[in-house]
Amino acid sequence: MKLGVYRENIKVGLLDIQVNESFFGFTYTADYLSAPGALPLSLSLPLTGARYPGSLAQPYFEGLLPEGEARDTISRRLGIPLNSSVKLLQALGYDCAGDITIVDESNATLKINKNTADEFQYMPLDGGLSNIAQKPREEIPRLQEDMRLSLAGGQKKIALYHNPDDPINEGWYIPSLGAPSSHIIKPGLLEAYYPDVTLNEFLCLRAAAVCDIKTAEADLLFPVTPIIILKRYDRRITDKTVNGLKVPTRIHQEDFCQACGIISSRKYEHDGGPGYKQIRNVLSRYSKYPYEDILTFIKWSLFNFLIGNCDAHAKNLSVLYNSDDTVSLSPVYDLICSTIYDGRFGSKLNRSMAMKIGTHENIDKINTDDMKIFAGEVHIRYQQVKSIGNEIIEKLPDALKSAVIEAEIAGFKNSKMLAERIYNDSLKRSKIISA
Repeated sequence: MKLGVYRENIKVGLLDIQVNESFFGFTYTADYLSAPGALPLSLSLPLTGARYPGSLAQPYFEGLLPEGEARDTISRRLGIPLNSSVKLLQALGYDCAGDITIVDESNATLKINKNTADEFQYMPLDGGLSNIAQKPREEIPRLQEDMRLSLAGGQKKIALYHNPDDPINEGWYIPSLGAPSSHIIKPGLLEAYYPDVTLNEFLCLRAAAVCDIKTAEADLLFPVTPIIILKRYDRRITDKTVNGLKVPTRIHQEDFCQACGIISSRKYEHDGGPGYKQIRNVLSRYSKYPYEDILTFIKWSLFNFLIGNCDAHAKNLSVLYNSDDTVSLSPVYDLICSTIYDGRFGSKLNRSMAMKIGTHENIDKINTDDMKIFAGEVHIRYQQVKSIGNEIIEKLPDALKSAVIEAEIAGFKNSKMLAERIYNDSLKRSKIISA
């Protein structure tokens, strides 16, 4: 089995499996290596003429695939064994995160994909977003099967195209024949277990933006069956059109598990995933603007601690590639207050941080000494950590109020109550930073 890996209309390399390999190996093509401005697919896969064996290629390429329940559902729908990353990548490579597409060149129906606007198609989404909101468990796997796209992460979601000239609740299309999507739709599948979890994410994202942390653009629809809509930061609208619709161009990106060469199943630090020090070092070495990106990374880290986001792992932070072989920290995403789900407000979530702060994983045990260790890991003075943290603490009440106004306009009447719960939960952690 061989799969072609394309960037725009250029073949970047080839995935193949050799004897005794459980995953694809990867080889850059000679033409791509000699092309002006050629960029690596991953910081963990530098440009070289040598073949990367499956063990080295797996973190990046498997990192493109869904995880957990989302992976199990689409695997069953496609008739693929649950543990077959190889066959799943073969089936879902038509629209991945970043600017690559993966094509089974032995399959006549999927053989050609040059990523040109002449071949793209956008088909109107029957029933619009309300069908997805009302029947997500049926609609998302069906659409994903038809579209052959891959979205990483454990939550069920779908990538669609939105006409930028239409309001957010109209003008939705299904990308076909390798056409790029523009937005990711996440329905409230977990609402029964974790009340208002979709609203929770929206409030935290919008509050982070007011606290000067660049976030993915988000919209909220359907208070009864909520969905959050995220504008893809790895897509940019161009002047090219298909049937009057402006076609996005893809921008390459990868998350920090991929960048560090660590498989998705080890995304948590206690399982071997990247921690604060490792991520800071990647930004220091590869970022175009390391000072600015490291500062944003520190803000992201402290904001997650303050709001109680224990699931801020390395796959929830990414970099975008620049044309000069550098990277830039992407807008942040997947922000949520997980600590309010302590058994009194829905089901209970784990209180262990995805990345430990100092010597502690449990968010309730983190203390001032741990913050001093964190300062050393990200190479700044402890007083700077306090200053950055206190700035977030000062802005957080108004930031949440601003987010509530947006959510209430969208019809989410209990936004104020949830925001108050998030803020009150943050107060005990604010004291750790302010001490």
